[in-house]
Amino acid sequence: MKTTRRSHYLRAAVAAPLVVAALAGCGGDAGETEDGSGGTVAEDAAAGDGAPGVPDACRDAFPQALGPADLSELALLPEGFPSPPVDATLCITAETIGGAQETASYASQATEDEILAGYESALAAYGAAREQDGIGRPIVTATSGDVVIQVTPQDGGFALAFAR
Repeated sequence: MKTTRRSHYLRAAVAAPLVVAALAGCGGDAGETEDGSGGTVAEDAAAGDGAPGVPDACRDAFPQALGPADLSELALLPEGFPSPPVDATLCITAETIGGAQETASYASQATEDEILAGYESALAAYGAAREQDGIGRPIVTATSGDVVIQVTPQDGGFALAFAR
């Protein structure tokens, strides 16, 4: 299928917040954490404790998760947006500076096809279509008003991107 220009922009929109979140957990001096356990949050996560408030299901798929995720923080999430059509755990919510793009990342044991087929159906009212991103991976795109939605499966889960 032909890749649209907006898919390239959304791919960047998904990647940028995830890179920033991953880098935010890097570095730092060992010391006392908020829970008094010693070490850094990154060291605690590597030791199997995980970051405070991050569900255990998120550890493998989203090791960069630094705290609890909350969908109510996403201003671009369309009103009445459906819950995931597959069993999934919310791991990360993020936005770019200025809020032009936002993401919600979920851990899930569902297959790529189950995720894509589920969102094609769940987002049918938003004109969902299966496409390919800039590197040939299958995605689902949809539109709600001036918000473009992209669903991108990945190992151990998927990411939803919302952009104006």
